Amino acid sequence: MLDGAEVTTIEGLGTPDAMHPMQAAFVESDGYQCGYCTSGQIMSAVALLDEPCGPTDADVKELMSGNICRCGAYANIVQAIQQVRHPK
Repeated sequence: MLDGAEVTTIEGLGTPDAMHPMQAAFVESDGYQCGYCTSGQIMSAVALLDEPCGPTDADVKELMSGNICRCGAYANIVQAIQQVRHPK
């Protein structure tokens, strides 16, 4: 289905020395705990940046609702995403 398409994985997003802003925000916000869902959460969060999404945490939660976090770090994940979407 993706023959000929460009696919970016977490490994292609950034490096430890030059993280993508979303990766850095996850680190700063402690948006990961056990790491089980982290790559999927970050990739979905990066994709969310290109989607129509309202400004609230509830809007982000709705678009990220398909990603399950075993540790329950949802508040920190939303915080990381909002940090990238609405930098201060």
